[in-house]
Amino acid sequence: MDIRQMKYFKTIVEEGTISKAAKVLHMAQPPLSMQLKQLEEELGVILLKRGNKQIELTDAGTQFYKRCLQILDLTEITKNELQQSYQDVLRIGITPSNSGLIQQAKISKFVDTNQHVQFAIYEGSTYEILDLLLSHNIDLGIVRTPFDTSKVNTYYLEKEPMVIIGKKEFFKEKISKMEDLKKIPLIIHRRYLPLINDYCLNKQIQIQLKVTCDDSRTSLIWANSGIGVAIIPQCSLALAYDSSLTYALLEDKSLYTGVAFITRKNESIPILLKEFMECFKRGSK
Repeated sequence: MDIRQMKYFKTIVEEGTISKAAKVLHMAQPPLSMQLKQLEEELGVILLKRGNKQIELTDAGTQFYKRCLQILDLTEITKNELQQSYQDVLRIGITPSNSGLIQQAKISKFVDTNQHVQFAIYEGSTYEILDLLLSHNIDLGIVRTPFDTSKVNTYYLEKEPMVIIGKKEFFKEKISKMEDLKKIPLIIHRRYLPLINDYCLNKQIQIQLKVTCDDSRTSLIWANSGIGVAIIPQCSLALAYDSSLTYALLEDKSLYTGVAFITRKNESIPILLKEFMECFKRGSK
């Protein structure tokens, strides 16, 4: 089994028939069929069901197709890395709620100082960023606590407060704590819902949950609709939001959340990546 055979198999699956795949690959159909047969014999499984005009994957074929996508993608990434200096590309995974961290003067200075650097940015949940890191698709993850730290090196930044943001009519009275939000419909990122629920349960605070979502930007959009106020990390204020919205910091220390950098264990960190991390760590605890 080699990369060429994986490419052949991927093309067959995506084109739907061996004959169409042969045309795309600029080869005759018999040699392509032979490659497929040899691949199945080597793996010891049937990958495609024969006899139909349109190919049909077996369970083994479906699993192998997914692996082909992963391996071919990793092969392409490796090829790109080797064609350029590894130090010149920063592959970073970041959760949407942390995107605002990039919009800082010290980051702009880093970019200006390192004009040759390219940034490959991947977005996803904390769990998706962990998977990207461990599969070597990124070299640095910027995530928010809590998460499983057993498989990664972790570097914590200073914790920050949560912020409430919404239309000004919700701010007729001063709001600085969760108990001030008892009568206000809330829009909460699903990631922070357990933290908020546990805090409110301990403090015996009854809240009105109106919307749950998976992205701070979505929270801001719903807040702009006037349906309620959103609870987001302070750094998310750097994301674009409607100027008509008003916000206030929540003083509840138990609701503070932390940002963490994660890298793979037992691997040295490239100098350029260390310099990038230092831009955030200066002034943090």
